[in-house]
Amino acid sequence: MNLNKSIIKVLFMSSAIMLTMTACNDDEIIRYDVTVSPSIPEEAVAGSQLDNIQIKFTELNTHKVYTVTSLDNLKLPAGTYNVDGTATITVEENGKTVTKTIRTVANGIVISEESNSINLEWFFYNDETSLVFSEIYACSSLDAAGKGNIQDSYFRIYNNTDHIIYADGIAIAEGLYANTTALSILTPEYLPQNRFMVSALYAIPGNGTDVAIQPGESLKIVDQAIDWTEQVTPALNHTDADFEWYDESTNANKDIDNVEVPNLIKIYSSTLSFWFPNRQCNQSYALVKLPEGMTSEIYLEECPTGAFDYTMATVPDRKFTRNNVHWIPNDWIIDGVNLSPTSTFKQTFLSPAIDKSYAAIGEKVDLTQNAGKKFKRKVLGTSADGNIVLVDNNDSANDFEVVSAYED
Repeated sequence: MNLNKSIIKVLFMSSAIMLTMTACNDDEIIRYDVTVSPSIPEEAVAGSQLDNIQIKFTELNTHKVYTVTSLDNLKLPAGTYNVDGTATITVEENGKTVTKTIRTVANGIVISEESNSINLEWFFYNDETSLVFSEIYACSSLDAAGKGNIQDSYFRIYNNTDHIIYADGIAIAEGLYANTTALSILTPEYLPQNRFMVSALYAIPGNGTDVAIQPGESLKIVDQAIDWTEQVTPALNHTDADFEWYDESTNANKDIDNVEVPNLIKIYSSTLSFWFPNRQCNQSYALVKLPEGMTSEIYLEECPTGAFDYTMATVPDRKFTRNNVHWIPNDWIIDGVNLSPTSTFKQTFLSPAIDKSYAAIGEKVDLTQNAGKKFKRKVLGTSADGNIVLVDNNDSANDFEVVSAYED
């Protein structure tokens, strides 16, 4: 009995010594001065500083998290880190000075005596509405004859945050003009920095909390939710779609409705038959958060058609008027993407604050060559909660890559 007590006493003393040594060792860990170079958005006011900094440095071997509220006098132990943080910055937007939230995510950052300087790339971020287009497949696949295109186009909407976002009332809008159109708008309120002119607007149904997108997850929204591989190969199988858009045609061209997949709500469409994304991949698309309770009837009543004057590059001395123009306010838009082939690009019709460039499927319009290619948003890294974070610098030329639609 006394022997057992002795053993217990020795074990207890050994444990105490080990804990003391661990504490001492932890206190004596060498920390290195870390120099951080922040790459902030171009829209930032000259000389503005990051404010309200909250950054987590997670060391991948020890799993220790170091949270900092300043990048001055930053000291970290040697290790390999994932970085996830937010801050605010002052920017110029449409001639006004506003404060916006930005975010940074980086993975595999090595800190050591020899490597103690890092660059953090920041992008605009709204924690409440950070849904983004993660994939746009507009050109679609070739038909069985290899001369036309089928209707297997789709959009994928991704939750770029670490919390649930409800997609009820989120809409997809297509711009009125192709970005290959050369015109000068003379009516100020119709300039891209003031509003987005649309030819189609389709919304996700729901009462506010019906359509939940989990963090790091997405919704697939398709033209026709059928298995196109049963008709032609290669093509896409869209029977796994979350939603499809469906149009009741007023002419002989009829749409196909998969009754097992819920339909989007048509708020507005300029076509008399059925809408599909422009296969020349030269339009602008916006992800829109509609006001609560917005319906087609309310939209058409409260956002009545208007008219604007413009000139064409081919006849600059003649003024034209475009009537019956539908539009949405820019502050409804939570993400926007400009598309265009490089050789035919003229201008974009989204505000530069929403997208300051455009993603190109290729040099020119070639439906045969471009078929089967999709725009896919690049991966920036992994958040502190383990979710994939996609690049969102409002710069589609660099935020997206063109890949095969037939591969994940």
